[in-house]
Amino acid sequence: MYKYILGILSVMVLAGCYKDKGNYTYHELNAVTISGIDSSYSLLQGTRLQIKPVLAFTKDASGDTSKYSYEWLAIAKVGNTPIGDRYDLATTRNLDINITLPPSKDYAMYYRVTDKATGVTFKYVFNLTVSIVISRGLLILSDVNGKARLDMLSEYPTKYTMYTDVLGMLGSTVPHDGASVDMAVVSTGYYISTTAGTHKLNTNTFGWLPTYNISYEFQSKMPENMVAQRLLTTFGGTLCYADGNLYVYNQAYQVRYNLPVNYLAQSKEYFKVSRHIGFNNRNMIPIILYDETNHRFIRYSPPNSECTLMPDGTIFNYQDPTKDMLYMTWNTYNNGMLFALLQDRATKKVYLARVNVSADVLRQNSYDEMIATDIEKATQMAVDPVNGYIFYSVGGKLYEYDPSLKSAKLMLDKPGAEITMLNNASDGLVVGFYQLSGPAETSGSWEKYTVPPVNAPLQLKESYQGFGRIVSWITKSS
Repeated sequence: MYKYILGILSVMVLAGCYKDKGNYTYHELNAVTISGIDSSYSLLQGTRLQIKPVLAFTKDASGDTSKYSYEWLAIAKVGNTPIGDRYDLATTRNLDINITLPPSKDYAMYYRVTDKATGVTFKYVFNLTVSIVISRGLLILSDVNGKARLDMLSEYPTKYTMYTDVLGMLGSTVPHDGASVDMAVVSTGYYISTTAGTHKLNTNTFGWLPTYNISYEFQSKMPENMVAQRLLTTFGGTLCYADGNLYVYNQAYQVRYNLPVNYLAQSKEYFKVSRHIGFNNRNMIPIILYDETNHRFIRYSPPNSECTLMPDGTIFNYQDPTKDMLYMTWNTYNNGMLFALLQDRATKKVYLARVNVSADVLRQNSYDEMIATDIEKATQMAVDPVNGYIFYSVGGKLYEYDPSLKSAKLMLDKPGAEITMLNNASDGLVVGFYQLSGPAETSGSWEKYTVPPVNAPLQLKESYQGFGRIVSWITKSS
């Protein structure tokens, strides 16, 4: 009996399924294809952006734009991911706006077309980079008649476009009445130092607030006219050198600037530290200081609040009271090396000390007298990280000293000029020249040279004119 009932039910179910077949009516959607939009745009803030998309409809040839709604929006990227602020730009078929988005940022742009009849939305995604003239390029601080002036070689609209006095051009209120001291970029921002004080600049606009004075970054009370002669990025933080004292800001350990760290643990006393500091900004290696009070090398490891003496030397004495420090730096030559030029106060002879310094090595490498033309008159110095050459300037002459050959060679000579700045870029040696007889406003030049091996002549890569007396420069990348 049950067998017959199940059989009847099965037939009914199958019949129901068969009768339902074909009851649904399928309609092809009106799809929209979007073209005529570039994959990316790069514009200065305030400039006009015009985009006229080409729309193709699979089921609508009427050309009636009122059947659709349109939307243009931007979402700021954090890294490469669009997860930042959203900005609604327009609700028109075509885009024609002046870009007012915050500059120095990348955005994911969305163009959405919605069919009002079906509610289906189609989109096109592209990239937008918004910049201002100060977004990317080289910031060059020079001195003009005893006053600081900040110029820029900007990547906008073309690399490089010269802008003179960008602070004045942008209406920045940052105090910069004094003479130029330094321009620096560290983990906490961009800073300009003059003899009147040190101040942070708004990264995007170079705007300023009273709280941007560097004294506000100290846990201890500091004068508002405090001048940071050097700001240096180290592994995990920043070093601030000011008037013979060294302060440490370490984000990794949440340590703010406080009391000076040029305090020796063994003798429990402060010492005057030299502005020449051997440091590495990428790895945690000991920072080498020089104690000008007692004429000796000192070791410091962040974020400690005090320093320690160097170990006994095997080639030269780290604590030689007869010497003064002329120059010291650390670079990546030979897997990490400290270069120090010391002068005997009695004989005026100059000695080159080299020390291998890395995360697990602190070993003296060499110590020799420098037989080099006019080395005792040198005013600017730099060390090439590839070949280990020491460059030094005397007036308008640039010399290259080879520690292996123990000899110096004249590389550049510009009569009537003075070399006012000398340091390394990632791809060469940068030299600042100043014509002594020219106008103070435009007699400075910024030049970059390739440093070949085997003491070959320097090769000029880039040269820009129209500056004052160049004091320092940095790269601005955002």
